[in-house]
Amino acid sequence: MSKERVLDEMARQGVDVLLLGREGNARYVSGARRLFLAGERAFAPGCVVVLERAAVHLLSNTDFGVPVDVPHANLYPTSWNPATTVGRVAALPGVGEAGRIGVDGLTPLFEGLLASVLPGAELVDGEAVMRAARRIKSADEVAQIRAAAAVAEAMVAAAFDAQGPDVTMKAAAMEAMAAHGTTTAAFEPVVDRNGEQVTVAVGVLWEGWEADLTRTLPGPSEAEAQSAAIERCRPGAAVADIGADVHGLGLGYEVVSPSDVLEPGMVLSVGTAGARDTVLVTDDAPEVLTPLPLPRSRGD
Repeated sequence: MSKERVLDEMARQGVDVLLLGREGNARYVSGARRLFLAGERAFAPGCVVVLERAAVHLLSNTDFGVPVDVPHANLYPTSWNPATTVGRVAALPGVGEAGRIGVDGLTPLFEGLLASVLPGAELVDGEAVMRAARRIKSADEVAQIRAAAAVAEAMVAAAFDAQGPDVTMKAAAMEAMAAHGTTTAAFEPVVDRNGEQVTVAVGVLWEGWEADLTRTLPGPSEAEAQSAAIERCRPGAAVADIGADVHGLGLGYEVVSPSDVLEPGMVLSVGTAGARDTVLVTDDAPEVLTPLPLPRSRGD
């Protein structure tokens, strides 16, 4: 279904080919589970989607982690030479004839290389295509985020149970994450202290799907602000109307703009002072996928 959504959005926006360098985008359209890469890296087209052929091509030397519906013939090998990689991409069926090519990131080097091998193509914003396609989550995708949220709750609970130095609380959170079957944090657990208050923030990836959670003990006086912000996560509201720090969640972090209007099926990370939750926008009241109680004092 994810592939079909992307193809439909490409057709709607008039994009012939997508060159995707962001692993979340590549995984969304292909289902591939390649090795996780930490840290920043230069843009490289690791996934190519050709609308006319409804084909997905992946940068991979092996079939490991590649779904069976992406045939071996649709894999192109890695190279230390960027020009070689771009040449291989340009040679893929349907790429050389493309009029509009969407990219989800670009460096001056790759922009120059693409212009040299695809001189007739117009480069456009491929991230806009992917944002639109990934915006609404299916029931199966929400189920994956729920699983990630359950792990995030276990991490926060374990951190507060451990108490003590920051490193001890972080270690307890990571141990709980591993015990629940995943070893990939969206970010390293954060422990902040403000006098007697201790805030723990975690993000976890479950099969690539992310959930975020932050709690504070003793609970912040602004706890009501978090509940109010969540209550405003209803269809028709703009992101700016929520009155909190908001970003999208799915296969990792997703960008939403202040002017974006909420729709049922969107999943948001909503944070105010000392609290953050993963929230599903529904046809009616928003559903908190991280319902760990907002504590007000130690021992509550």
